[in-house]
Amino acid sequence: MSGRRIGSRYVLERQVAGGGMGAIWVALDSQLQRRVALKLMTPERIASSSARHQFEQEAKAVAQLRNPHVVQIHDYGVDGDTPFIVMELLEGEDLETRLERQGRLAPAVVASLLNQIARALAAAHASGVIHRDLKPANLFLARVDSDEVMKVLDFGLARLDAGRAAHSEQPGRVMGTPRYMSPEQMRGEAWVDHRTDVWALGVVAYRALTGRFPFSADALGELGVSGTLTFAEPPSTLVPELGQGVDAFFSRALAPDPTGRFQSARELAAAFASLVEASRPSRAAKILVIDDEPDVALLMKQRFRKHIRDSVYTFIFASDGEDALEKLRQHPDTDVVLSDINMPRMDGLTFLARVGEVNPLVKVIMVSAYSDMSNIRVAMNRGAFDFLVKPLDFQDLDATLTKALRYVAEFRQMVRSAEENQLLRMFVHGGVVERALPLTQGPDMMGGERVEATVAFLDLEDFTPVLSQEQPEAAVRRLNANFEVIVPELLSRGGVVDKFVGDAVMAVFRGHGHLGRALEACLAARQQLRAMAFRSGDSSPYAHGLCIGVDSGELICGSIGAKGLGRLDYTVLGETVNTAARLALLAGRDQLLIGAHLLPKVEPGFECLALGQRSLPGSSSELTVHEIVARREQRVSSSDQTASIEVHASPTPSSQPPALAAAKAG
Repeated sequence: MSGRRIGSRYVLERQVAGGGMGAIWVALDSQLQRRVALKLMTPERIASSSARHQFEQEAKAVAQLRNPHVVQIHDYGVDGDTPFIVMELLEGEDLETRLERQGRLAPAVVASLLNQIARALAAAHASGVIHRDLKPANLFLARVDSDEVMKVLDFGLARLDAGRAAHSEQPGRVMGTPRYMSPEQMRGEAWVDHRTDVWALGVVAYRALTGRFPFSADALGELGVSGTLTFAEPPSTLVPELGQGVDAFFSRALAPDPTGRFQSARELAAAFASLVEASRPSRAAKILVIDDEPDVALLMKQRFRKHIRDSVYTFIFASDGEDALEKLRQHPDTDVVLSDINMPRMDGLTFLARVGEVNPLVKVIMVSAYSDMSNIRVAMNRGAFDFLVKPLDFQDLDATLTKALRYVAEFRQMVRSAEENQLLRMFVHGGVVERALPLTQGPDMMGGERVEATVAFLDLEDFTPVLSQEQPEAAVRRLNANFEVIVPELLSRGGVVDKFVGDAVMAVFRGHGHLGRALEACLAARQQLRAMAFRSGDSSPYAHGLCIGVDSGELICGSIGAKGLGRLDYTVLGETVNTAARLALLAGRDQLLIGAHLLPKVEPGFECLALGQRSLPGSSSELTVHEIVARREQRVSSSDQTASIEVHASPTPSSQPPALAAAKAG
């Protein structure tokens, strides 16, 4: 089939998925010279008029939806007697593959995914389209630039013009995937509406959040008889950080009666986002009061006793500017400062000029009996948030504090987003971010520490020639495309990206099982790149292959650099780092090498191949080297597997490549 021209325009290159209804191919659009995903109906289904109608319905359903979270249809036609659909070609993996690899996702991640899916479903339902087969295998995490965008795929079982179709569709005809089908869909009721997709979205949310299905297969089987369902396990026992509110959320999301459910996908997504937001720990706003009058502390505590009792405010006190700077060092989470002007040792205006050295995020409200314009002008020029005059109007003070605290919260959120998401989290795992962020709150830097850890070097093979063959922008894009695939695999298993060294990435794994997690991450990164190269061809950015070296042992970690010049890196040092780097240089294409001294720790879980004694590059020493071939598969009981079938429709594929094209065969 490879090389066959479809519709006189699309040249088939390679098949990337297949199933009962159709096969997905990567094809070249010879007119526009771009690659697309082409879905061909399988020969055994062509003779069925209902199957052909269903195939055409899929094309029409998706073509109606112009939404960034729905896979886009470029063309539909019939080549000879074979129907085909042409779609956008996506890079990434489906949610089923992600869950099989990671088990479960963090609540904040689930909230983001639900929001994107809900946007797609809102567009579909507004157009009268009901998906009817929403499940992780039909939800694709596409890599778009440097982001992941959720795309809803496979509208092969979709119903168009839901209002009219409900009266014409044959009652009792059951179509879908049982584990994700709503009770009314499972009973084959003709009036099934958009709320069946809301139910399926609830099941997807439960599985993504817990790694499990909400109901046992037996419970689903009894549903038609009893009309009731009981969770296999209360969600709050599996995700305790969300509290018991998560039980109420899923009781509504998965209510057997559609009238008891969320009435739209957007409502479900918004409710879950609120649940996640409410679960984030809150703290009392911390206010530093600077005044040399001894009765000020007692007065503030009396006036704001209700705020203190309800943990709205907590107060700390300082007698002058110098004392206040020290208190800020001790309390870097201070939000607002109330400062007098005339004080011994250091006055309020001098403090105001220096507060940014200790805590640049805090806001200062000046309080003084001296309200002359020169003091106000100096205070405002030095960054005061506001200026109040003694004797204080405490109602005015409360309003000013509320305004200042709201500003500080918004500013901290903006800084956190800019520093963590746009800068720090591009390059390092959250563990390093948590270590690094306190440094922005004071001058003290982290010292060194000795730890047990695993270091992995993942080096792209033969990337250097690319630098002379391509323009700089293209070479950087090619390199980063690989890192976009590699880094998520490292981070998802608790790795910290220590640094990028040219065309290599160095990662450190600490904590329980660090060696095993490091090897799993390296194998997963290698497999992901292989899958991307298979789908995109030998000329793709992903076709270089990886040379991987891993070593485990004692490391020294700490801040290294020139503190006086404001340039520090948090990194790791030691022979373990050197050995891992040299093993990566020694490795061939797609080889993962370790030293023989690690064999006792890895052989129970991984298949190893002895390569003998080797001289390490850049060293006079030799090392007995072994290659990690694969992870030893553990058998999974049949009760842990999920059946994915359609009644009165063809089965969905039982296995898929880790990276799919725009849609799977349905």
